[in-house]
Amino acid sequence: MKALVLRLGLVAVFLWVSGGSRAMELVVFQSERSLVVERYEEQDGQALLTLPGGGALGIPASLVQHHYPGYVPPPGLAKPEEKLPKELPYRDLIARYCQEYQMDWKLVAAVIKVESNFNPNALSPKGAQGLMQLMPQTQREEGVANPYVPEDNIRGGVHYLRKLLDAFQGDLELTLAAYNAGIGRVQALKAVPPIPETRHYVYKILALYPTL
Repeated sequence: MKALVLRLGLVAVFLWVSGGSRAMELVVFQSERSLVVERYEEQDGQALLTLPGGGALGIPASLVQHHYPGYVPPPGLAKPEEKLPKELPYRDLIARYCQEYQMDWKLVAAVIKVESNFNPNALSPKGAQGLMQLMPQTQREEGVANPYVPEDNIRGGVHYLRKLLDAFQGDLELTLAAYNAGIGRVQALKAVPPIPETRHYVYKILALYPTL
């Protein structure tokens, strides 16, 4: 099953990036493999995955850990070259807090990669700090005493990401947009804001996440 999902995942990601403007869905399996599909349907304990470019895959729904509404990449953007290092920095901390807050470690790793490239001392021009680039207000909300301490930063960042995912009822695209642009702005629009930085940010993470 893992090999099948991996092969289909590579094909689906290629078609998704090159195939135009159709919205997709991201399916995360219990095996921790991911697959980009055109549509996800579930009935009578079975999940039907409609694949990009035609065809479908039927599997037991119990094999699916999560599925998220998909994302249409902005026109003119190529698939980013970011890759996670073979030895994932802060693996134990990421795993610990993802387990505690029921988050996918691959999503958190992708966010850290795009936010700070795993630099615990990262500081943005807007004042976001540390591995998960937490703004001062978010630090206060999450009880982060020192944003440059990896454990404190990851704990606060994972919990904040969990709250956003709950607020947007599992919509990964809107969750990531809110992490970048602020929850109030995304809630008001009920869509990814028309901000090039935010659209590129969401695209980069969603293009990286299925390949982990």
